[in-house]
Amino acid sequence: MRHLRIFLFAAAMVFVAGCRTFSPTPMDQVGFMERAEIRTEEDVTVRVVVLTADEAKAAFDCKLYKKKIQPVWLEITNGTDDEMLFLPRSIDPDYFSPLEVAQKTSWRWSKKANHEKKWFYYLNQMPFAILPGETVSGFVFTNRQKGVRWVLVEVFSEHKAVHVEFIHEVPGFKADFHKLEDGDFYETFFPGQEIVDLTSPEEVKKWVEEQPATVTNADGSKTGDPLNFVIIADSEALWPALLRSGWDPTAAMSAGTAMKTGFFGIFGGAYRYSPISHLYVYGRAQDIAFQKVRSSINYRNHLRLWLAPVTVNGLPVLIGQISRDIGSRFTTKSKTLTTHRIDPNVDDTRASLAQDFIYAQALSAYARVGGVGFVSPEEPRGNLTGDPWFTDGNRAVMLLTSEPTSVTEIDWFDWTDDGTD
Repeated sequence: MRHLRIFLFAAAMVFVAGCRTFSPTPMDQVGFMERAEIRTEEDVTVRVVVLTADEAKAAFDCKLYKKKIQPVWLEITNGTDDEMLFLPRSIDPDYFSPLEVAQKTSWRWSKKANHEKKWFYYLNQMPFAILPGETVSGFVFTNRQKGVRWVLVEVFSEHKAVHVEFIHEVPGFKADFHKLEDGDFYETFFPGQEIVDLTSPEEVKKWVEEQPATVTNADGSKTGDPLNFVIIADSEALWPALLRSGWDPTAAMSAGTAMKTGFFGIFGGAYRYSPISHLYVYGRAQDIAFQKVRSSINYRNHLRLWLAPVTVNGLPVLIGQISRDIGSRFTTKSKTLTTHRIDPNVDDTRASLAQDFIYAQALSAYARVGGVGFVSPEEPRGNLTGDPWFTDGNRAVMLLTSEPTSVTEIDWFDWTDDGTD
């Protein structure tokens, strides 16, 4: 009788699974289109929205995020006189085809539902060809990202190529940053303070040299890693430059993210959004924190940025700290009793960031400026957890642009000796 009950129960489960129906919510009722962003470039208008986990589940009757799949909805209006071609690779070089997604999410013993799902996914993909005057819409099935997603939409015709770029926030992820909005941000952090606009190279050089050499702890009583670069950029240039280069936002510190960090630290693996510790400049913790994880959580680059109370020809200025994690160790100087070991040659890590911006075609001008002070490899200084570091004493000053800029178009300056170009 026991075996008979097990058999009957299994048979009932098979029957229930076989009766699984495919019931996606109508797209206009899911609600994601209300969050769509819109831009027009050269007679091509694009609307974009990255679906949340709940929206994707409703729209496709499947937990796509569980499979690490993130649908991006597009609408493109071709206002030109030519047929244009959309390339989904611009959004994600490793995007999933619709039928691949259907296969990865198929239900066992639900042949009819799986068949319906395949055609639904197929019919809702973003078309490749867009006729003159036509508006088309559909989905690109991308690899899941959290927090902020850089979406580059590229369309081509015989006579032109149009690039439309979006920095799209994905709801549901609590990031450890304040997205840089060029107006309210100053009032938030520098209430009532005059924001000085620097208009000459001499003024910029002098200001950079006068900034603090290092970060500090919360009360400012101890010094740590060097502040080894400065970025001049508005949000339209900064965010694409970082996201194009493979940098991920960090998650806000919480019990859940701390436990997840500990799990990956013990068992290995790459936690792309692991929270990082707070360091302090201008009396406050970093405004923006990003990281680039390699094979493991113990091997990553991370950077921190602080908005400064100056602008350069109207553009925001951020001072930053970057370091490369090359391992982990135990320490009593951390609340978690563990810390990441940094590469002592912080100049090499500083150079890696400049290379990122060069390859992202975002670097418009580059200068080397003093300010940190020379620290020799033979007599290194230590950060807040005791890791040694040394430097040539310079800061990299990088002007970023939203316009694609090749390496031959970059302006190079050296202000480390006598202040001349």
